Amino acid sequence: MPKPFMFKSLKITLSIIVLYLCCLSQAQDKKIDSLVAALKNPTMHDTTRLRTIALFRDQFYTGADKNYYYLSRLLGDLAYKNYKNKKSNAPEVQKKYTMWLASYNALLGSEYFKKPDQENGLIFFDKSIALHKEAGGLKDMHFAMISKAALLTKLKRYDEAIPYIFKALKYFENNKKEAFAEDFAYAYYSLAYAYLMQEKFEKAIEYYQKTLGYYKEYETNNYVNYQMGKTRSRMASAYFGLKNYSEAVRQSQLSQQLIKGMNDPATEIENLCRIGMVHLERAELAEAEQIFRQALALQPSETTILAEEAFFHANLSMGRLYFQKKDLDKAALYTEKALSMAKTTNDLFQLTDASKQLYEISFSRKDYKRALETFQLQQQLGDAGKIEAAKNALAQQQLQYDYEKKELKLKLDAEKENAAKNNWLITLTGILLLLLLGVYFYHRTNRQKQAISVLEKNQIKQKLLITQMNPHFIFNSVQNIRNLIDRRKNDEAVKYLDQFSVLTRQILENSNENYISLEEELAMIENYLSIQQLLYNHKFTFEITVEDTIEADSTFLPPMLTQPFIENAIKHGLGNVEENGKIKIAFFLDAGKLFFEVSDNGKGFEAAKSVSNHKSLAMTITRERLVGYTKNQDFTVQADNIKDQNENVIGAKVRFEIPYIYEN
Repeated sequence: MPKPFMFKSLKITLSIIVLYLCCLSQAQDKKIDSLVAALKNPTMHDTTRLRTIALFRDQFYTGADKNYYYLSRLLGDLAYKNYKNKKSNAPEVQKKYTMWLASYNALLGSEYFKKPDQENGLIFFDKSIALHKEAGGLKDMHFAMISKAALLTKLKRYDEAIPYIFKALKYFENNKKEAFAEDFAYAYYSLAYAYLMQEKFEKAIEYYQKTLGYYKEYETNNYVNYQMGKTRSRMASAYFGLKNYSEAVRQSQLSQQLIKGMNDPATEIENLCRIGMVHLERAELAEAEQIFRQALALQPSETTILAEEAFFHANLSMGRLYFQKKDLDKAALYTEKALSMAKTTNDLFQLTDASKQLYEISFSRKDYKRALETFQLQQQLGDAGKIEAAKNALAQQQLQYDYEKKELKLKLDAEKENAAKNNWLITLTGILLLLLLGVYFYHRTNRQKQAISVLEKNQIKQKLLITQMNPHFIFNSVQNIRNLIDRRKNDEAVKYLDQFSVLTRQILENSNENYISLEEELAMIENYLSIQQLLYNHKFTFEITVEDTIEADSTFLPPMLTQPFIENAIKHGLGNVEENGKIKIAFFLDAGKLFFEVSDNGKGFEAAKSVSNHKSLAMTITRERLVGYTKNQDFTVQADNIKDQNENVIGAKVRFEIPYIYEN
């Protein structure tokens, strides 16, 4: 038999505590109060408290209950308090606190499935993955990767999501003694969801069937029933997409039976709406109306985002029903309710669906004023979707930078503090042990210097992120795109907004890589120059050339070395040029070495006697990176003026060697 979902190795005393709490009362509030009272026992160790909270939470509540999240926050606060006391904790105890904190961060990430700013949930999943790795919990780390993949799927970033899932599955297959059936079930459920969102319904059904197969290995309990009910509900959606309405109804009904009494009105409403839509497709309008009314009658004890989403679909479905019945007044009434709910949650997809349906109804009612209003709303939603994507990419970049910066500072402080302690111990050591301690100190100091060197390189990467996307460039870009929209140049605005969104994504992803292909670097340069053309009102043109003997897709180089020099050429080299400016960029080989060169037709170096702080920072950071890659402290960047036959300065050029790897 496979291992159960919860901690089977808990001590007998732990089980007695939970059993005692269960017997105190069947009321939820009294259960929680009794648990809190039991946790105040001064003889109970915090690791036992954490396991008690988790066992109690998973035994009596699901993700649809508010108490589930209350207990999770209680667990997270206790884990974080102990995690910070690294100095006083034994290694094994510290490992436990780290694992609990990692699980809590994964739960925080999952909560963003129900929030408008879903991108921010990725930060908590990344924290969870890092903490699991720190504690050596590789299985749980891959489990957190699957959760991150599910959120990426929700964001329609399928190309990023699916590799995470297959990576986790590969780990589970290679470590079957460590992985439970639940781990495989969760992986296949997430994979099926990714295919469902892409409307690859046959694949989705295949993986939902595998999910059910793994859950069937367990003994029946509330948790298993709930997970199987959710799985069958999703599978019913896939059958509905294939227009296999009979199977869609059957799976929805099975789901209803499994989740009955689980306090999950959202899934119940979702199942009823799906059954009602089947009747609607079959033109069984009376049966459809009866089902939709059952869905609307399911009033939850408290409002959650998932429940609001379900009620939205119920009202929207009822509106569609009355539209088919030609009762346009009632159709408008229910659709207006759905639109109002969508505005409350600010869900872009719900707003789009409701506004489209209301437009159809208003037009049929000859309410042309309302039809025009909903049509304009649809246009606004299309523009908002593009702008929101760019904002989310920028927000994620900033959050990731802040988090990594704090982590790096903590690690550096810890390393330097350890080095200081070693120096103090050496000072207090007796003369007889001086030689032995000297050898030991020399070896340890070297290791610490290597660790600090690695961390300082990471700090260079963080500085580089600042120089790549400084706030002035970001805000100017958004403002110029907004001006295009105001001037009704929608096609041009969308074009540059797409380029800006792609550029922020490229910089965010490439900053985490040691090497990228020249082909990827060229794409990023071209996007960057196109946006700069917009910022500088097209006062310059640009040309990018690569020597024919260079294979761009097989040549790999450190990312984002060139951008500071290109920016300098535009900002300072063409500072006095109002029109007809030219920027030329070239990659070429010389004696087997790869070189980069950027030139302009501006005022040259002698005229630019002052250099901006941004340029100095960028040049310094780039030189540090190049020295780190080449191990050559004498590395130089060649900067020269371009002169005509009469020795007049007609521009400037900068050239330097780029370390590269060629892979055939």
